[in-house]
Amino acid sequence: MAELKAEAQRVRGRKVWQEFLETKPAYASDTIHHVLDETRPYPNVQVSVLRFPRIQIHCEKCDGPRGFDTKASALETRDTTTIVTYTCRDCGHWCKTFALVVNFGDDGGVTVMKLGEFPPYGSHVAKRLQKMLTPEDLNLYRKGMRAEREGQGIGAAAYFRRVVENQWKDLVTKLRDAAKTLGTPEQRLTVFDDALKQTQFSAAVEMLRDAIPPKLLILDGRNPLTLLYRPLSVQLHDLSDEQCLQQAADIRLVLNELFDNIGRVLRDEEELRGAVNRLQGL
Repeated sequence: MAELKAEAQRVRGRKVWQEFLETKPAYASDTIHHVLDETRPYPNVQVSVLRFPRIQIHCEKCDGPRGFDTKASALETRDTTTIVTYTCRDCGHWCKTFALVVNFGDDGGVTVMKLGEFPPYGSHVAKRLQKMLTPEDLNLYRKGMRAEREGQGIGAAAYFRRVVENQWKDLVTKLRDAAKTLGTPEQRLTVFDDALKQTQFSAAVEMLRDAIPPKLLILDGRNPLTLLYRPLSVQLHDLSDEQCLQQAADIRLVLNELFDNIGRVLRDEEELRGAVNRLQGL
């Protein structure tokens, strides 16, 4: 019974250690128990070591969650600052590097602080978004994600709002391309061209209120541009930090869904063209 209890404690300790690396932002710290292993590097010498766990994080090359391993050796029981690099087990190329401060307690616990990581914490972006955003707006989007994950509501909302403000004409252009792909007649596409001539996002939103094809709408037929414009009409200083955090998450989710819908339509068209060309070549 005692052995089973000890093993259960070790399993929990390794899980806490793994989750710390996967989910904690910079300057977060935690004291982890039951995570040290005993080893005998020399006869009659017993040493406690901290081994680095396998973790599961986002790989931007594979474009999804993957297992990551490190070749770093275990740390012996002495306080230290260390750099640890993890590599994706699937592609073998995408890496995540952590800077850690490790302090070993007298009670067998290990206190770990994350000084930072690269690529930065909370910065992974799906390939479809990377392709649709300019480098400048992709950087803003990453900053918004990090601010959101760290609970900085005002900062997160401000970053995502800037992405929308910068991207609205590109969004209208992409919506036009997708609408054309879906078979919208040319005479009905002119409203998108007229919207692109506007200098104000609000005017473009009003013009396109009923112009977006059903396949590009969200949930029960909501216009994504109307949803994205609505928070821009509310001043951030009128909202609490919690409300800003919720607004940031809402903007991010609607943006992602809109990009998904556009990407799906254009990708389906590209795949169909490829299939037709291959069959014609037979």
